[in-house]
Amino acid sequence: MPWTNASIVLNSRDATAGTYNALKFNATNQNIIQGQIHSISVNEVNCPYDIPNIQPGYNTFELITPEGFRAKRLGARSDPGSLVITVPAGFYNGTELATEITRLIGVEQVAVGSVAADAPTVIYDDNTNTFSFFAPTAPPPGNPTPTWSIFSPYTFPVGYQGVTNKLGKDILSIMGYYNEQAGPGTATLNRVSSDPAQTPFLEFASGSAPLQFTQYIDVCSPLLCQYQYFRDGSTTNLARQSDVICRLYISNNVATQEDEGQRPFVIQRQFNNARIMRWSAESSVGQIDINLYDDIGQPLTYTWLPRPYQITFNCYEQDKDSTTY
Repeated sequence: MPWTNASIVLNSRDATAGTYNALKFNATNQNIIQGQIHSISVNEVNCPYDIPNIQPGYNTFELITPEGFRAKRLGARSDPGSLVITVPAGFYNGTELATEITRLIGVEQVAVGSVAADAPTVIYDDNTNTFSFFAPTAPPPGNPTPTWSIFSPYTFPVGYQGVTNKLGKDILSIMGYYNEQAGPGTATLNRVSSDPAQTPFLEFASGSAPLQFTQYIDVCSPLLCQYQYFRDGSTTNLARQSDVICRLYISNNVATQEDEGQRPFVIQRQFNNARIMRWSAESSVGQIDINLYDDIGQPLTYTWLPRPYQITFNCYEQDKDSTTY
């Protein structure tokens, strides 16, 4: 091996500027590491995963009856034809989330002057990892609101406007619903109904639910990648594509953990085939930046008090007795 190496040990609590998802590190009155550095690689990452799968801004959806939808388009309000469901932020497994949503639907339906039995319910099937909205148990004429459409900001936007790409998320996408389930054009397949005339819509099921806020975290550093001759690639042109020093998948690669992303846990990674970043032998490492992105390329959302993460880098110095590069 023509190089010797030294370590840079980074702790996010040592940052000198920035926020948790965009930190900068500077050593006081000195470089972080001094030497004729040939290249830098990521050796190990220890990242406490404290990201609730239900977060503010991604925790709301609507249930709207046909009458309520018509009123909404006119800028009016129709009770009990419109229910806004906001799930408190936190960690939920599938059963807990379905139970909480059903409870909140009942609370909101009563608040607008109706009864809980006239509104949909939600069930989670842990065998198939799917959610289902079920039609109200009471049909018309006893139930004045037998038919409900399901809307959310990204997956099923009201009026089916605003979806311009395949990257985005809201509570329904985290539950396994996807845009195409809305149906072609302005069809409303994202609904449930106990009206006998609409028997195909007794249930509206999801696909397999991610139940994670993000499926991975891209750890990026423009400063450490500044001497690269070529950039990273990606199968999507909308997600983060450059300066990725490692990707942390939200999984436990040591032992099986059933609720990954649904409870806090620690991601520990040692990289056997690490990203190697070219460096300039004339430059020591004076500062480092670390940016965190989620699986749709946006800065990692954090609404909790995060625990510090740690990264160990290997810095390789050219052997002064060797001419091999």
